[in-house]
Amino acid sequence: MSDQQLKFSPLTIRIKEQIRRLRLNAGYSMTEGSNILGVSRKQLEDIETTRDYGCHLEIELLAKIKVVYNVSIDQLLGELPSDSASEYFVRKRRRQA
Repeated sequence: MSDQQLKFSPLTIRIKEQIRRLRLNAGYSMTEGSNILGVSRKQLEDIETTRDYGCHLEIELLAKIKVVYNVSIDQLLGELPSDSASEYFVRKRRRQA
């Protein structure tokens, strides 16, 4: 994982990428996508970014995405490891020196 992606777990990165893909496939601009989800354009940029300065995802947002894009939560999550202790679920944190 690159230094820019230390803030998010692999699962969160996957979902953020899925959200962006859903918006683009639906043909929505950032402005249209943000209006539909009830967030600002800046918030949508933060939601879709996988870089260290993006925001974490909230369950309410995922519920809105499910309704707006008619996608199941299972489709958003994709195939998950069977081990709940997997690194896939771990949010990376930077160690302070």
